[in-house]
Amino acid sequence: MPINILFLGDVMGKAGRKAIADHLPRLREKCDIDFVVVNVENAAGGFGTTPEILSELYALGVDVVTGGNHTFDKKDLLPSLTSDNRALRPANYPPGTAGKGFGVYEKNGKRIAVLNGICRLFMEPFIDCPF
Repeated sequence: MPINILFLGDVMGKAGRKAIADHLPRLREKCDIDFVVVNVENAAGGFGTTPEILSELYALGVDVVTGGNHTFDKKDLLPSLTSDNRALRPANYPPGTAGKGFGVYEKNGKRIAVLNGICRLFMEPFIDCPF
C-alpha cells in the first residue's frame, strides 16, 4: 500500500514556520500526505528550536521533527529530546547524547521509520560516521 511522506527541510525562523502554517494543511489535503517530517534545527530564529515551536508545529499537523548541528542550541529543548518521541536529534551523535536519532511511528494503519543522520563535513569532530 503506497504512503505519501512530505519532508520539509530546514525551516528557518518565524518566516519558515509561517510558511508551514499557511501551506501545510492545503498540501496535506491536495497531495494526500500521510506523514510529515520537518527539520527544525533553525526554526527558532536560525539557531535551534524550542518546546513551544514543537507544539506549534505538531498542532499544524507535523508528525515528526528532526534536528542537525543546531539541535542543542536552545538548552530548554533538552527535556523534550528525552521525553518527546517525535523529536529526533542526529542518530550519529556520540553515545550518551540526550534524545534519540530514530523512531518508528504508526499513522493511518501504516508504520513509518524515520532515521535522522548528520554528515561530518564541516561539523564537530565528535560526530560518528553516518554509514
